[in-house]
Amino acid sequence: MHVLLSRKIRWPLIFSLLILFGCGQGTETFVPPPPPDVMIGLPEKKEVTDYLEFTGNTKALESVEIRARVQGFLDRMNFQPGQDVKSGDLLFVIDPRPFQAKVDQQEATLKVKEAALELAQVKLDKAANLLRTASISEITFLEDKANRDMALAQVGVAKADLEEARLQLDYTQVKSPLDGRVSRNLVDLGNLVGGQEKTLLTTVVNDKSIYAYFNLSENDLLMLSRLYGSKDSQGQTNKPDAPCFLALADETDFIRQGKVDFVDTQVDPGTGTLMVRAVFVNNDGLLLPGLFVRIRVPLKKKEALLVPNLAVGIDQGGRYVLVVNRDNLVEQRQVTVGQQIDHLRVIEKGLAQDDWIIINGMQQARPGAKVTPSKSSQPSSESAGSSSGIAAQK
Repeated sequence: MHVLLSRKIRWPLIFSLLILFGCGQGTETFVPPPPPDVMIGLPEKKEVTDYLEFTGNTKALESVEIRARVQGFLDRMNFQPGQDVKSGDLLFVIDPRPFQAKVDQQEATLKVKEAALELAQVKLDKAANLLRTASISEITFLEDKANRDMALAQVGVAKADLEEARLQLDYTQVKSPLDGRVSRNLVDLGNLVGGQEKTLLTTVVNDKSIYAYFNLSENDLLMLSRLYGSKDSQGQTNKPDAPCFLALADETDFIRQGKVDFVDTQVDPGTGTLMVRAVFVNNDGLLLPGLFVRIRVPLKKKEALLVPNLAVGIDQGGRYVLVVNRDNLVEQRQVTVGQQIDHLRVIEKGLAQDDWIIINGMQQARPGAKVTPSKSSQPSSESAGSSSGIAAQK
C-alpha cells in the first residue's frame, strides 16, 4: 500500500517539473550566427610568358677515365681527391726506372747502327770511285750499296725503337688531359697497375658547365621548331638559340639560365620523342652529373589573369576558386590553372576579370552561403604573400 501511494505522488511531480522547464525554454528566441568575414579581391591581369616544362638529367661537359698505359708499380700520387686540376697536371707516377733503362739501351743501339751506317757509306763511296776506274766489278759495288741500304734501314728501326721506349717512359707520368675536378684515387700506391688490362686510376670531370638532357614530344617539338628552328635558304638558323631555365629538386624558382645547344637528328619511333641537350654554367658548383632537374623553355607572352595561389582549392572535380556575387553569396567556380609565378597562379579558364574571389577566409566560406566581404586595397600580387599585411575596406 505504501509503494502504490509513492508512485502516485512521484509521477505527477515529475510531469509538473517537465512542463515547468519546457515552458521556460520555449520563451527563448534562437539567433543565427552572423555571416563569416572574408577578404575578397579582383584577379590581376598582366603579361606572362608561357613555358614548356620537362624533366631531365645532368651530365658533365667533359669526363675522362685516367688509366695506366704501361705496366709498373704505382710510385707517387700528386693530387688531393676532389681538387681542381689543369690540363697537363701530373696526377700519378709509375716507377720509371725500367723504362729509363730501356731508353738508354735503345739510345746505345741507335749509336751502333749509326756507326755501322757510316762505315757502310764509306765503303760505298770507295766502291763508287773504284767502279769509275773499272778496278772493281759492278756486282761488288751493288753489294756495298745493299749493305749501306741495310744499315740505313737498321738506323730507322733503331730510331723507332728509341721513340717507342721514350713514349713508354712518358706514359709513366700520368697527367690530366683536361681542366676539371679529379675524383679519388682508385688504386693505392705500391700496387702493380697495367698488368692484365689498363688499370683505372681515377676520373677527371669538367663541371664548369653542365649538360642537361631531356626529351620532347612530337607536339612540343613542332611548337619549338616553329618558334626557334626556322632556317633560311642556305640552311642557317635565322633565329636565336632557344633559351631554357633549370631548377634543382629542392628549388622552386628557375633561376639558372642556359640554352639549347643540340637537338637529336631523328625522333625515336618507339617513344615518339626527341632527345634535346641544353648547357648551363655551373657557377656555384651545385650542378653535379647525374642529378634530376626540371627545365623550362619559354614560348610566347600573353595577357592572363592571376590570383593568389592560396585562393585556389582542389576537390574531386579539380581546381576551383570561391567567388562572391552581388548578393554576397559564395559561388564555387571550376577553373583551369596554368603556371605558378611567385605566389600567384595563372587562371586559363573559368574566371572573369570582374569576379571578386575570396583570397582570405576560404575555410569559413561555403558555396551557397552568405558572407561578409571586405575588399582588399592591394593588388593580388601583394596580398598573395601574406594575409596579415592586407589593408581592407568595408
